[in-house]
Amino acid sequence: MELPKITVTDEVKILTLVCLLLEKTGGLTEGQLLEIVTLDETVTQFGLIGALSVAEEKKLAESIKGLFVITEAGRNWLDEFEGALAVTIRGKMLREGEKVARLAKLKKAVKWDIIRENNGWAFYACFLNEMDGTAVMEIKIHSKTKKHALEIQEKFLNNPSKIIKNTLSNFL
Repeated sequence: MELPKITVTDEVKILTLVCLLLEKTGGLTEGQLLEIVTLDETVTQFGLIGALSVAEEKKLAESIKGLFVITEAGRNWLDEFEGALAVTIRGKMLREGEKVARLAKLKKAVKWDIIRENNGWAFYACFLNEMDGTAVMEIKIHSKTKKHALEIQEKFLNNPSKIIKNTLSNFL
C-alpha cells in the first residue's frame, strides 16, 4: 500500500529540513536541494526558495560559491527543531540527499557516458585526477544492447568501487 503524499508548507519545518540536509551532506547547491526536497512534492519549489532566503537572512546557512553550507546558528536551529519533522520525512529526504551528494562527488571525479560503437554499445568511464583533471584510468565495458549498457551504468552509479574491483580482478 502506497503512503499518501505529504507536502511540507510550514516554514519552520522547511528550514529544519534544509538545515538537516546541509548538515548531513556537507553542503548542496540550490539545484541539488531542489532535486531532493521536491521529490514526491514534499516541498514546493517556491517553498524551498523562500526558505533558502530566510535561512541566509537568519544566518542558518550561507552560500559559498553557489554551495549552501550550514552555519553554527543552523546547527543550533537543528538541535531545537529537528523533532518537528516526521521521522518518515527525515528518512526519505536523507536517503535522497545522500544519493544526490554522492552523485555530485562522483561527477567531479569521473566522466561517464553510454557510447555507440561498431559492434554495439559500451559504458565508458574516465577517472580524473582531482588536481589537474587529467585522465587517470579509463574503463570501457562493451555490450550488445543499449539497454544492457544502461544497466551497467546504473550499477556503476550505485557502487563505482564494485565495478572497478570486479573489472580489475578479471586481470589478476
